[in-house]
Parts: sequence; C-alpha cells; structure tokens
Amino acid sequence: MSFGADEEILQDFLVEAGEILEQLSEQLVELESRPDDANLLNAIFRGFHTVKGGAGFLQLHELVECCHIAENVFDILRKGERHVDSELMDVILEALDAVNGMFSEVRERAPITAATPELLAALARLAEPAAAAPVVQAAPEPVVEAEQDVTDSEFEQLLDSLNAVKAEAEAPAAPAATPTSEDITDAEFESLLDQLHGKGQFAADAVAPAATPETPAANASTDITDDEFEALLDQLHGKGTFVAEALPEVAATATAAPAASAAPAGDGLISDHEFEALLDELHGKGKFTEVAPAAAVATAAPVAAKAAAPAAKPAPAVAPAPARAAAPAAAEKPASEAETTVRVDTARLDDIMNMVGELVLVRNRLVRLGLNSGDEAMQKAVSNLDVVTADLQTAVMKTRMQPIKKVFGRFPRLVRDLARQLKKEINLELVGEETDLDKNLVEALADPLVHLVRNAVDHGVETPEEREAAGKSRNGKVILAAEQEGDHILLSITDDGKGMDPNILRGIAVKRGVMDKDAADRLTDTECYNLIFAPGFSTKTEISDVSGRGVGMDVVKTKISQLNGSINIYSTKGQGSKIVIKVPLTLAIMPTLMVMLGNQAFAFPLVNVNEIFHLDLSRTNVVDGQEVVIVRDKALPLFYLKRWLVASAKHEEQREGHVVILSVGTQRIGFVVDQLVGQEEVVIKPLGKMLQGTPGMSGATITGDGRIALILDVPSMLKRYAARRI
Repeated sequence: MSFGADEEILQDFLVEAGEILEQLSEQLVELESRPDDANLLNAIFRGFHTVKGGAGFLQLHELVECCHIAENVFDILRKGERHVDSELMDVILEALDAVNGMFSEVRERAPITAATPELLAALARLAEPAAAAPVVQAAPEPVVEAEQDVTDSEFEQLLDSLNAVKAEAEAPAAPAATPTSEDITDAEFESLLDQLHGKGQFAADAVAPAATPETPAANASTDITDDEFEALLDQLHGKGTFVAEALPEVAATATAAPAASAAPAGDGLISDHEFEALLDELHGKGKFTEVAPAAAVATAAPVAAKAAAPAAKPAPAVAPAPARAAAPAAAEKPASEAETTVRVDTARLDDIMNMVGELVLVRNRLVRLGLNSGDEAMQKAVSNLDVVTADLQTAVMKTRMQPIKKVFGRFPRLVRDLARQLKKEINLELVGEETDLDKNLVEALADPLVHLVRNAVDHGVETPEEREAAGKSRNGKVILAAEQEGDHILLSITDDGKGMDPNILRGIAVKRGVMDKDAADRLTDTECYNLIFAPGFSTKTEISDVSGRGVGMDVVKTKISQLNGSINIYSTKGQGSKIVIKVPLTLAIMPTLMVMLGNQAFAFPLVNVNEIFHLDLSRTNVVDGQEVVIVRDKALPLFYLKRWLVASAKHEEQREGHVVILSVGTQRIGFVVDQLVGQEEVVIKPLGKMLQGTPGMSGATITGDGRIALILDVPSMLKRYAARRI
C-alpha cells in the first residue's frame, strides 16, 4: 500500500488511532459491567467515530465501513433503542478485532483485509432498534397549557427567521407560540442539519421575507452565524424569547434594529451538553428546562396570531449571555497546554540512549583514573562529572519509560473471553498500572504475562460449581499487580483458586521422566512448584487449545532469564497461587559484579549475585560426583569458572579463592573466581558474529580501566556446567 504525500498524515493517524483502539479494548470490557453508563457509551461512540474519520481521510474504505457500522450500533445504544447484552458484546469485540487487524495491516503497509460479510451483517442487524411492543397512542387533545416541545412549523419559522435576520429589522418580542409534541421526519432532520451548516435551504412552507432596502447586500447570506445559532439554542433551552409573529407596523423601526441584533451572544461556542440536548429535541426525545414566565402566557392568542398573519416572519430576540463573557480567555488555555508535549521518534531516543551509554563508559574510565591520581582538583572534577552523568542517565532513561498499563490493558479482554470459553466467572483486578519501565521491557513482558494470566484462569481458578462446593464465592479473582523496588520492577499474578499440590507435582515429574522417584521425594515444596517451568511439564491430563502441552511456562522462564530477571512461585493448596517476576527497570545499562579470571575480566549481572566470601577450597565436599560447599548447613554446587573459560587451567589446582553465590530461581550455585574487582554499571554491547551463540555469554562491555569484559549468562552457564560436571 502506497500513501505517497499522505505519509506524514498516515503517521499521525497511526499514533492517534493506536491509542484509541487500546482504550476501546478496555472500555468495551468495562461496558459489560456498566451497560447503562452514558459517558462510557459516548466515549466508545467517539472512539469509533474518530478512527472512521481518520481512515476516511486516507481513503481506507474497508476500515471506514466497519467503524461506521460499529458507530451506528453505539448510536442506537446511546438513544436507548437497544440494550447491551452478551450477544451484542461478542459481535462488537469481534468487530474490534477486525479493526485491529486492518489497523495492523495499514501500519505494515500491507493490503487491507476487509471484515467478513457475516460480521458486517451482524453489526448492521444490531444497528437497528430492538423490536419493541406496539405503543397505543391517544387521540390528540386540544392544547391547554404551554409545553416545552417546539413544533415542526414553529421550528421552520425559527429557521426562516435566522436566515432573514440580517435583512429585517428586529421586532419587539411577542408571546411565544404554544408548542406541541410532534416529531420531525428524518428527511426534515437531514435538511435541517444541512441548513445549520450553511449547505442548503430547509424545506419549509413559510413565505420568504422581503428584503429591507436599508439592509447591506452582505447580509443576504443564508449561512447562520455563531450568534444566531446561540439564539436558537437559547430559545430551545427556554432562555430566549421566540417571536411567533412580527407586527406589520414595526417595519418603521428598521433602522434602529441592527445595533440590537448585533449584541454579542458569548464566545460563539456551544457545550457538548447543549448540542446533545439540541439533537434530542430535534428527534422529539428531549424536554428543555421550563421557564416560569413562559408558563403564564395564554395559549389561544399565539394560535390566532399565526392564522391572522401567515406572511409575517418571526425574528428572534438575541439575549445577552454575560456568563460567557470570560469564555474566550479560558478557551486559550488548552492551546498553551498542548504546546508542552512533543512527539519524538523512538529511534532518536535510542540514539541518545546509546550516546549516554558511551558517556557512562568514559565516566567509569575517568573515575578509575581519578582514584589513581594524586591531583585533588582532578578528583573533584571527576566526582562532579560522575554526579552529572548519573543525573543525565536517569533523565534519558525516563524518556524511554512507559506505564505498564500498555501491557495490562489487554488483559481484561483476554480474561473475559477465556472465562466465557471455560464457563468460569472471574473478576480481574489491576494494581499499579502507572508503574513505569523501559519501553523495550514493556513490549518484551507482554507474551510472558499472557501465558501466566492464561494459566491462572485455566489451571488456578475453579469452575463456579467447584468453588461453591469448596465454600468459596462463585466468582474467582485474578490480581495482576506491578510495583517498583529500587532499580527493579516486581510483577505478580495472584489467583484465589485451588493452588498447587506438591505431591501431585512430584508424581507428574516422575511419570513424565523429568526425574526419578528418589530425587522427587527430596524436593522441597518450593522446588516442586518450580517444576512447572520444566520443558514438557503440564498438570493438565487433556490437551486443549488453551493449555496442556507443557510449553508455555518453559517459554516464560526462558524469556524472563533473557531479560536478566527472575521468577518465583508461592502457592497454598486450596487457597491460590502467586507468581512473582523481578526484572530490571531498563535493559540498556546493567549493574554488574566485575571479577577476574587470570588477566581476563568477566561480569556477573548483579541481580543474580546473592553473596560473596573467601573460601579454603580444601574444605569442599563431593556429593554424587559434584563438588559442593556447605553454606549455613546447606550444600551448594561449586564450579570453577576458570577451568571452563580458560583452556590452560582445566587441571590447575586451587587451594583458595573467592566464591560468588548466584541465585537463579530457587537454586543457589557457587562459582570460584580469582579476584573481585567490584560493582560497576556497564553498557551491554552485542557480541560479534564470531562469538554469537557462545554458551554462557550474553554480551560484552568496556571496563573502567579500558579492557573488554564478557557479560556472563548465568542460566546458560548452568546448563553447560550441568552437562560437563566440572
């Protein structure tokens, strides 16, 4: 698909429509619990309308068609001619999926796949008013009292008067005509809208007024000015005086009228409420505010006046609106606020972040040189540079931050659809949606969280019947929460379901060949819970399109490990489970522990480091062929990192060394290193083509003394060591 000169407009459309579609997904799910919320219905209507307008400007006809019919459905809902039910929501959500699919194709510049005819037909059916019981209308009765509805003929006269107001002198107000409760037809309504926009003439039976000689030629325009439209609104609200008939003898005062008719009627703007009320009145559905003086007017005189002077034209008296005098100044405020926001391409932010990363490396180098220098002035300058660089790094990182709400927003729809499919009743609660983290992390966490939430709905929460039998409420609860803890983000998925049984997990592990029975019996309950992350492990006995293949949780753990994060499970049988994910705020800059193996520097991600101590290596033990070290009465596997990474050191004996205890999930492993350098923030650089895929390596960086250090991938190293038994 080629947009040519419209490419810049397309980019604006993609940004705006993308935000609207994200909101629509949340609003539609919320609508099921608040079907009578007028504000919510209006917001959804405006969302589809805005997307339709942008798509129409770009001539995306398939997108326009689907949005237009969906918009019509919500117009019917706003009018109360149909009610929200499950069938309607299923069709609307399917329509939203179709719109999202077309939007993705537009974003990728691919040909657009139109919505299916079946979907469009279902939408069109819902866009019609629901069948209602026939209403028996009473015979018309003579009007005795003044009513607040405006009749068709009076409204036509009012429009004619607005067209002729510039050509006539303003006449004194006469008693208001007595309205009745008649509705206008659709054709008349469309013609009225055209007239209000200055596009056509309203088809009224009234005779056009004769032009006054004193009236300037410029006033012969048929367009309605802002002041005239305000007068119309004031009349409909009962604020103005509607002139049913103009007295013939008043024509002599024509030269004095322009000054009165030019009186300002405010800022020319009308509120949403007024316009909605106007539309309701035009359809015969609204009632306007009753005005006390109007109620006292006799009804017979206006009717007689209309019969006596059919050619006379009413002229509305434009009432001043002092309350609106300050509106123009207030209207300027949003414009000044809009100027405070600037859209920046993420590629530019990435470039700035890379430059800040390079600055951090130079800072580290200067800090090391400053410590080794005896020059006090240089040390002070380096210290100031260190502070400023840290502040700049924090500020730039914040520009890349996004609220995790962008991920959380997709889960109400996911839980709703999955609960209906599984015939469960589940409430989803979102906590900490405004927690910020790096944009890349927001996108990377989406898939793991989808797996975990689906597991909570499918495996965790019971059916309503099972919950009632267990003494619980029929409605299950899933809580998705986020909070910041230092330079990390904690994400938790909690359910109040049946929890996990460690004994069942042990039995499944033995049955599926994950481990033998003796090894399974030695597992703690926490270690049993972590078995669900093993490849091919599933507690489901039947495979469905939701779960049962034992793939999802393995993918989750792998993805979280790639993000330098950790994942832990807590569960209580019969009460529910909680899964906690811990990931860094950003992936661009990582705090590490620098160590030395011979003359080569290596970096452990600091998130994995549990503790460090010096050890006499002659005090180690061997269990099942694996060397271990006893730390607080617990045996931890011990590996010699140098024997693996340095070929010449394979058979080298070490009498003492530093041991770094690392935590990966619930496991704790010890690595022997030659020297500890200290904590250092590093910028991760990808490995070159020759080193890509090297086991245990996730990247490289430049140390404070200018050397290259390899960043270790701890989970990958553990797999390598477990196979080699070194």
